[in-house]
Amino acid sequence: MFFVSLIFVLQFFLILIIMLYTFFRRGVNFKTGIAFGVLFFIFIPVWIMISTGTLELSRMDFHYTTLQDIIYNESINSSRILIAFLFSIILYLYFPSRYSPNVEASTIRPNFKGYLILYIIGMLIIFIGSGLLDGGDWYQNRESFMQTEGALAVFVVFIVNSVKILIISSLFYKWTIKSISFNKLIFFASSFIIFDMIFSGNRIYLFVTSILIILSFFKRYPKTTLISFPFLLPIIYAFGYFASIFRHIRGPLFSSGLPSFETFTKALTRAMALEPPSIKLFFIGISESINLNLIYSLFNNFNDFLLGATYIKPLFFYVPRSIWGAKPESITVIAADMFGGSSLVTTIIGEIFMNFSFYGLIILPVLLWFTDAFITRSLKPYGLLSSIIGFFFGVLFFRMPFSDEILVFIFLVLILWFFNIFKKYRFIVSRNDNYKK
Repeated sequence: MFFVSLIFVLQFFLILIIMLYTFFRRGVNFKTGIAFGVLFFIFIPVWIMISTGTLELSRMDFHYTTLQDIIYNESINSSRILIAFLFSIILYLYFPSRYSPNVEASTIRPNFKGYLILYIIGMLIIFIGSGLLDGGDWYQNRESFMQTEGALAVFVVFIVNSVKILIISSLFYKWTIKSISFNKLIFFASSFIIFDMIFSGNRIYLFVTSILIILSFFKRYPKTTLISFPFLLPIIYAFGYFASIFRHIRGPLFSSGLPSFETFTKALTRAMALEPPSIKLFFIGISESINLNLIYSLFNNFNDFLLGATYIKPLFFYVPRSIWGAKPESITVIAADMFGGSSLVTTIIGEIFMNFSFYGLIILPVLLWFTDAFITRSLKPYGLLSSIIGFFFGVLFFRMPFSDEILVFIFLVLILWFFNIFKKYRFIVSRNDNYKK
């Protein structure tokens, strides 16, 4: 057990070193996003497991599943498998990327207003279609909307997720080129992402945005960040605690339609009663340690391997399930069908194992390398914007289903292309009008 713990420590520092080296040399990008995702979503639960001997499952949130606590000294074999997959990710992290983000200023500027309008339209469609404006349960209404509207609902959700990334990345782009101050960046980015978390229920975008703010400030003002960090810890804890307990808030938040301040306060009070402040629960909540419980359960119990089925889902997402009942499901649904519930997050490690078993040890670094090349190459014309978007997708590809994030990225590139073409068209029309005058 000591030797296994020692290897975990070695892997942690190998990943931390390459992340910091890449970050200070090239800034944020897809590779730093993957590295941060591993450190946050895997190693925080690992440290809890090693230090306490157990990684407890939140019975309050996951009592309906068959997942169990991880007893460290009884799970050495599963830990060895996790170590093997972590080494395959380290192999990718230390292998040179095929393309590097073009961080030079680009002539293609982000269309912040256009992305914001598209986001508002998409959110209105979701709220009207799900009936949440008239009241209901956040989980049940959204699930009903996805089932009844099928491909249309999926299409709108992917569009909304794409423009969220573009809106946040555009704000960071404006700050990088000194179009807005750091204070304005924090204000606008925080306002947007907190609004989005409340109305969409999704915390991952708040998480990535917060990390981008911290890393950006740290790179520009390293001494100030290190000096002020102890004083910022209470704020970080309060912010992280709210994000952690938000899963208890979002369900009843829209029970009477758009939430009033009183409704929000009642939901917040209820959530704090369900999960009082606790250092251990704080780290379990923010790192979503349930994902590691699931990964260990997959290592021990999953044998019906999918042979890549979840990775081809983007080719057929538009086909209604009423026409093709056997259409590949998302990996989160397949995991939930096995262990209970409606959706369980496997991370990229669990998904590659469920598809390819131990062959995934060879496939995973290759998959990450090609995904990195595809994303970086596709975003190369967009200059500074490309590295910020790349970091976003690095975290998302580690944490979320691979097929879903590929679709989000494809829609994002199409949106960038559309607004670029639209901008050129407006320029041509405007120039012709001036000539006529």
